[in-house]
Amino acid sequence: MIPKVKRIRLKGVALKKLCEAVYDRDSGLCVNCSRFVEPGVKPHHEPLKSQGGQDRLEDMAMLCNDCHYLRHNAAEGVVIGQKVKAYLSTKYDHQE
Repeated sequence: MIPKVKRIRLKGVALKKLCEAVYDRDSGLCVNCSRFVEPGVKPHHEPLKSQGGQDRLEDMAMLCNDCHYLRHNAAEGVVIGQKVKAYLSTKYDHQE
C-alpha cells in the first residue's frame, strides 16, 4: 500500500501570516514582471495546489493579478511557472 502524503494546508491567522511573509520576502513585487502588488493579494502556489503545492514559504510567490491570470489561463503560463520555479529555487535550493 502507498502511504498517503499529508499536505500542508493553513487557514485563518496562520495563512494570513504566511501570505504576509511571502509578500515581505518578495518586496511586494511580482516575481514575473516586477510590478507592484497590492497588499492583501493572495500569493501564487508553485507547483500548483492541484499538483502538490502546499501552504509553505518555499511553494509560494507573489504574482500581480495579470501574471497570475496568465499563469493559470494562457499558453504563456508555462513560461511564467518556470520563472517562478527558478526564482524559488534560488531562494530555497529546491531539489527537483
